[in-house]
Amino acid sequence: MSVPRYTDLDAVHAHVWEDFETAAEDPGHPYRQLTFATVYDETPDLRTVVLRAADADARALQFHSDRRSRKVEALRKNDRIAWHVWDTESLEQVRLYGAATVHLDDDVAAALWASQSPGSLSVYPRPTAPGTPIEGPEDGLRPDVATDPVTEEDVASGRQYFAAIRTVIDRVEWLHLHPDGHYRARFDYGADEVEATWVVP
Repeated sequence: MSVPRYTDLDAVHAHVWEDFETAAEDPGHPYRQLTFATVYDETPDLRTVVLRAADADARALQFHSDRRSRKVEALRKNDRIAWHVWDTESLEQVRLYGAATVHLDDDVAAALWASQSPGSLSVYPRPTAPGTPIEGPEDGLRPDVATDPVTEEDVASGRQYFAAIRTVIDRVEWLHLHPDGHYRARFDYGADEVEATWVVP
């Protein structure tokens, strides 16, 4: 199978953001589950999150989290973040850098909550915060959200623990391990324009 090789920076930029917008709607897309990095107590902290919304024009990516989690605590102290994704089929790596905002009870949070299926919100009604020590290997979910189907009524009490995390990107680093030679591009976002350049892989 022929592997496309991009020679135009604008095409690369469009390709990257198209993938993220597609991934936000397609659970099977390789960019759906990404590594998200924060800084906690001056230490990098990584975890996998599920991409829930993407907006190329706003340079924004969103996911949701328990507001009691360590990542939310970290973002309240330091809003700088990074994303990483690797596509094992196309052999593309994308790293993104930017700043995050935590949304609890505003329109951003309300819209993201309303757009999600009850099943994806089933972790929020649990009374204990993520990271709380427990005696055994349990998920801490209530019985009514541990069975299928989960309904809106089942998860409604979890809204108080829900947070939407919105990140605005100021740099994209894209790497393609192409069989004809590796190559890499960088995009830096200024106030009114994008500075795009090829860089050594």
